[in-house]
Amino acid sequence: MTKWVQPSETERREMARYEEIERVVARQEADVRQHERLSFAAEVTVKSETNFFMGFSENISEGGIFLATLSPPAVGESITITVKMPSGEEVDVTGIVRWHRFNGEMATGCGVQFVELSFKARMEFEVMINELSRDPLFFEV
Repeated sequence: MTKWVQPSETERREMARYEEIERVVARQEADVRQHERLSFAAEVTVKSETNFFMGFSENISEGGIFLATLSPPAVGESITITVKMPSGEEVDVTGIVRWHRFNGEMATGCGVQFVELSFKARMEFEVMINELSRDPLFFEV
């Protein structure tokens, strides 16, 4: 039987460096987007097989939403999100966690790709995205 030993300090630094490189590459790959992201702060409730939390979104696009949380579900996990829209309506969306955002070693949120939108949810999101992307009618002088 082989005896396991702890990695040396040099090995630990090398492993940490490669983990950081993997995070940077994942972040760069996530930045290749099909849809424009728009700032969108809304109350959200997230349910998955392993998680339940209430929190906030940071941004949204036609393809997905970013959720700010210190305990994101695992990448690849299917989740159900209830989003409180500016209209006061609540819509349910099914999505898959595609990536995590990190601040040092700590996860601070996750990007979720929409998988299933009801007709109601699709209409609510389209109206809201159109309003968010429209130029303001008045400008400060």
